Amino acid sequence: MQFEKPEFFYLLIALIIPVLVHLFQLRRFKVQEFTNVAVLQKIIIENRHSSVIKKWLVLILRILAITSIILAFTKPFASKYDSKVNSAEIVIYIDNSFSMEARGVSGPLLKQAVQNILTSSIPIEKISVFTNTKTYRNRSLRELKQELLDIKYSSNQLSVKNALLKGNNLFDKSKKNKRYLIYISDFQRNKEDLKITKDSSYELILLPKRPVKNLNNYIEKIQIKNNQNNYELEVFAKKSSNNMDPMSISLYNKSKLIGKTLLENSKDYKTTFTIDNSKSFLGKFVLDDNGLMYDNDFYFNITKTNKIDVLGLGSSEPNYLSKIFTNDKFLYEFIKLKNLDYSKIQQKDLVIISEPKNLSKTLINNLKLFLNSGGTVIFIPAVDGKINNYNEFLELEKISFKKLVKNEKKITVIDFEHPIFKQVFKRNVSNFNYPRVKTYYELSTSAKSLLNFEGDKPFLIQKRRLFFFTAAIELKNSDFTNSPLIVTTLYAIGKSSFKNSNLYYDLGTKNELDFKHKLKNNSVVKLISEDEIIVPNQINKNSKLKITFEDLPSQPGHYALCENNDTLKLISFNYNRNESLLRYHNLENSKSYKIVNSIENSMESIKSEVLIDGLWKWFVIFATIFLVLELLILKIFQ
Repeated sequence: MQFEKPEFFYLLIALIIPVLVHLFQLRRFKVQEFTNVAVLQKIIIENRHSSVIKKWLVLILRILAITSIILAFTKPFASKYDSKVNSAEIVIYIDNSFSMEARGVSGPLLKQAVQNILTSSIPIEKISVFTNTKTYRNRSLRELKQELLDIKYSSNQLSVKNALLKGNNLFDKSKKNKRYLIYISDFQRNKEDLKITKDSSYELILLPKRPVKNLNNYIEKIQIKNNQNNYELEVFAKKSSNNMDPMSISLYNKSKLIGKTLLENSKDYKTTFTIDNSKSFLGKFVLDDNGLMYDNDFYFNITKTNKIDVLGLGSSEPNYLSKIFTNDKFLYEFIKLKNLDYSKIQQKDLVIISEPKNLSKTLINNLKLFLNSGGTVIFIPAVDGKINNYNEFLELEKISFKKLVKNEKKITVIDFEHPIFKQVFKRNVSNFNYPRVKTYYELSTSAKSLLNFEGDKPFLIQKRRLFFFTAAIELKNSDFTNSPLIVTTLYAIGKSSFKNSNLYYDLGTKNELDFKHKLKNNSVVKLISEDEIIVPNQINKNSKLKITFEDLPSQPGHYALCENNDTLKLISFNYNRNESLLRYHNLENSKSYKIVNSIENSMESIKSEVLIDGLWKWFVIFATIFLVLELLILKIFQ
């Protein structure tokens, strides 16, 4: 026999009470005078004998009744295992991801699961409970009550593999217990397959929780298009069901309502808002939906565009660059290669290498660093350039010049669908004077071409952020600089080189932010919102600041990136939408696990496997019998 609550054995000290009552008789006999007591002597002796027997019987019955009641409180049970086994051990995983916010029969799935645990009859005193964010080890239900009621929804989602691993680690490996891991979740089917391998060290019990209806509308993403005078904000929404009703969506700038519309299925739940691009915009989309609440708000911000920093490099300055990169949109400067301070390269948005005969090792290394950090480079070769030297730079993008071809070619093909030209040309143009080149370089690459010669030979090629010409464009070799096409091409590349800050970032993923800024006096930047202040990972190098976000912040919204009291940038964060599409795994019983439909059923299953029916009921019956016998004795033997 084993006892679930052995601490009640301390109450056995109460057995001293009936013993004391027996020893110190509270009832006193009255003396009655008789004229002749000789006749009563025999009766007195007999009554004394019967009274002593009755008192001892009552005492024994009272002690047995009290003992039985105390033993009932200790909840005795008989284990199917030998004495070397310390009963059962239970670990419960509660999935508190956002999808558990969906409504079940009696409220949100998470709250429903917690309430069921708190009201269930658990056969052992202490259990361990963990969620996606917190762990409670070896605690009683009474101790756990408030913590479980305070569980918050989380964007963190443990994979099935990691949840099982963490649950297994919570078992006490030093004891030979019968171990049970209860896994409570909605078992949402997103990117992860439900693959569970049998672990003989514990028994896995799955408790699936499902909503009454799989209804949820959510904002999936937004995109921005920059036109001449405005931004076009495209917002995309999705539904987790086949419900075809329209969705209402509103756009706010700070707290000001900018617009409101209906998203209809005929438009694939997509709509566009137009806003002025001359001002900054601290925006939020709000979707009217009664499903999951976490994905109804979508934060973003648009920072007013600054002038684009352009650096021209070469032996001498071409006259066309200053005419294209004017002061209204650009900050342009030209530096001769022999006078170049290489640190300036990292401070720019666009670097133009204009027809150098060769590139120094230092320049090549700085250009590679600039490209890898997100900068844009335009490379224009010289007629008499050193091919091997050029290729040393171009190898970064797996491009190489083969040879110089002395054969006049017309530039006849424009890729109007390329992002550089798509916003420039309203329609395809074919009736213009084609510029020519006298010589060009053949090359080996799979890069995408923007402009081609007749015969489909490339003239201007793009590989990531590197744009390069295959021919010199000075007047001795080409009339391209006299063509309107050069203005269109270089201006469009210049505009594209400005890297707008991301509209938003997803919480819980690794995000990196690079921008030009030099910290003052070794200060640090902080991420500040109304609710929290965060010091993110940061590297300040070459007048550039690199910020890394991963685990922090934890809440969606707008944040100010500040140095001391100065705001450097506004950054917006949103929860990712992995939990929004309500789709679930079809669970079937397996050798690897058991499926139950309630906490109570799982506990009954554990009791049936580990424990013989609790013996406390028998001790209550025994206590009742002893008390009845006591009353009968007192009644009969008066």
